[in-house]
Amino acid sequence: MDQTAVTAQTGTPDALRPLGSVERYFWLSDQNSPKHFCMALQVSGETTPARWKAALGHLRARHPLLRVSIGSSSDGRPVFLEAGDRDLPLRVIPCEQPHDWEGTISKQLMEPFPDDAPSLVRAVLLHSWSFSTLIFTAHHSVADGISVAYLMRDLLLAMEEQPLSPLALPPAQETIAARWGIVAEPLSAGGRKATKLDRSRGVPHVSSLRLSSKLTSDLRASARSNGTTVHGALVAALVLAGRRLHKAWQQGPVRTVSPVNLRPTLEIADDCVVSIVFPSGAYAPEPDGDLWELARAVKADLADAKSRSSIVNAFAAFDAIMTTSPGVPEIAEIELTVCACEMMLSNVGVAPLPETAGSLKVEALWGPSVFVGIEGEQMIGCATFAGRIHLLHTSFTPIPSLLSLTRAMLEQAASD
Repeated sequence: MDQTAVTAQTGTPDALRPLGSVERYFWLSDQNSPKHFCMALQVSGETTPARWKAALGHLRARHPLLRVSIGSSSDGRPVFLEAGDRDLPLRVIPCEQPHDWEGTISKQLMEPFPDDAPSLVRAVLLHSWSFSTLIFTAHHSVADGISVAYLMRDLLLAMEEQPLSPLALPPAQETIAARWGIVAEPLSAGGRKATKLDRSRGVPHVSSLRLSSKLTSDLRASARSNGTTVHGALVAALVLAGRRLHKAWQQGPVRTVSPVNLRPTLEIADDCVVSIVFPSGAYAPEPDGDLWELARAVKADLADAKSRSSIVNAFAAFDAIMTTSPGVPEIAEIELTVCACEMMLSNVGVAPLPETAGSLKVEALWGPSVFVGIEGEQMIGCATFAGRIHLLHTSFTPIPSLLSLTRAMLEQAASD
């Protein structure tokens, strides 16, 4: 859509495009319970803050949604606005190793983007002479976890002064799906109502665990031989571990959200844009239940999520919500039922990062770290890099030893 058409549609000369229904949901929901998220890139090798700042500038120039704010059209609809020529916000913290990057993520999660924020992304650099941790924080209306994984790849290229070609403004994912001409079917409503997350108790706890290369490889092979996926096995192990450790999880099914990457179906390449749906399942295995049986159930629940018909149905549900022009109070009520969960596993899969970038060695990618906004939720980010699964646990009320017991269960299952 050219600028003349956008102006005619929105009545706003500097509007880039209206927000899609899912982007608009994140914009409204963020005002009720912040949905911004963090990912952490760790790199060894000599760098300078100026080099990182310059690379972030090239990154911003490449991706249009890194250069936007959100405003209103003439009829009150949210639109992306060109934010102008400014730097991507970067805070540099000189420090020695080990970096307190988990604590920094915790603090970032307590700093939502203002409604009138001139930038919807920001970064914190924990910088040592030969080691750097970059924590990238994004508003969920402009990015998802896969987006940031691609951004980190582009950032590494920029750090080595490789050229980054500017990308076109990506359309909303609903715009792409509308071209398929599929008629949506109504979806069922959510289940029991949850309680809104209480953020007044302090800062969230963030902890990490990296599986060994052997366990990651064994898990991949065992999942395949047991007719499931690594994601299914991770969900199963987390649910089983949580039910063994946490009494509240023993009282009923554990509602689990698994964001699904839609890029292959929507034919979106490496743009920074929201390209997900987030289906959920509810699981109530016995504490000593079979991990592979549960993993197969998880796989079956998610099997159809990437089909065109399922995508259209999911988008139609968001369209129906947005057609009523909800405000923040209405969105708050909706998400306490439709988005209610005890746990989320946000899995970006195999990270599209090189293991080296010139003189730099990429050590790890962690995240996403995010909240749905439900009391008691256990949020797990997952990324596989250099043949190792990286898990990041975020919660205001963390289940103690959840990740370590999950690892033990995966080790047992992969060795059977």
